[in-house]
Amino acid sequence: MLQIKITKTESQFHELASQLNGIVQNGILKIPEHLGKGQISRQELTGGIILQDGEYSFYEDVTISRKVSEDERIHHFSILYVFDLPNFLESDDDGEKKGANNYILFFNKHHSYNYFTPAYTRLKQVHLFVSVDKILSLCKYYHLPIELSKNLISDNSWYYKFPLTAEIQKVLHQLASYKIEDQFTRGYMINKSEELIMLTLEQLQKEQSKTIDQQNFIHQDDLKTVFEAEKLLLQSHEDNIKITELADQLSIGIRKLQRLFKAYHGVDMTAYRKKVRLEQARQMILEQRLSITDISYKMGYTSTSHFSRIFKDHFGYPPSSLLNKTTQNEH
Repeated sequence: MLQIKITKTESQFHELASQLNGIVQNGILKIPEHLGKGQISRQELTGGIILQDGEYSFYEDVTISRKVSEDERIHHFSILYVFDLPNFLESDDDGEKKGANNYILFFNKHHSYNYFTPAYTRLKQVHLFVSVDKILSLCKYYHLPIELSKNLISDNSWYYKFPLTAEIQKVLHQLASYKIEDQFTRGYMINKSEELIMLTLEQLQKEQSKTIDQQNFIHQDDLKTVFEAEKLLLQSHEDNIKITELADQLSIGIRKLQRLFKAYHGVDMTAYRKKVRLEQARQMILEQRLSITDISYKMGYTSTSHFSRIFKDHFGYPPSSLLNKTTQNEH
């Protein structure tokens, strides 16, 4: 298993490059070929705003641990825009894009986590690092609620997750279409990044205004339990995993665990595990590193035909057709 430790906010790009033994050229880190594929880019747009864009996958399970302990003077907030790629790229029979499970993670430096990602999980993320001074200056300039600013600079650990709005996705696509070539494109990207921050702050304000007794509210202390449950779910290679045993391992009531997990992921644990496993299998087929039989057993299915049937029910086509399509594209 590949283990990555993050101890910085704005310089975690270089921490990642060092731990992967990767080479950075022109602000681009290519994932070493023996570890996976894809790349991560980093651009400092202006003082206080860093844009990091990545699309990649690893050939082995990855655990990312984050615990930041740096000077408050260089503290950056993390705004992470996550795209659920398999759904994001697929279209239905009418050619329309399927509803993607795209979301925002917004947290401060005090938020720590230990996150598990299975091998062959294809990740697409846009990460904005915004300094405290920059975000407070935007709040002041646009006369945003004072309570919002106070909550942002709290010494307590805070973390929010909410869906991407259509407006935010539009700006993200606009940002992705530009590269810094001169002062004009730099100015455009700075303008768009600030627009993105303002739209995100608007979402944050809506989240903070919600009452804490809502069904989808998750206390910060419960997030570690959700992440640990997710890790245990995805590390297990059994065809069926007993949720009761998982709850016992985490010393939590099964009903509370189910409620927390669904509040965070939007689906129950069984559906989430099935979805992640099948999307992981899809990426493995595209990579052509294992046969469909080997992949089905690796995913915990004792029968290849059973795996193929479930795969077709989920994606709309059998795994063999995806393999054939990939082979044709190569020729």
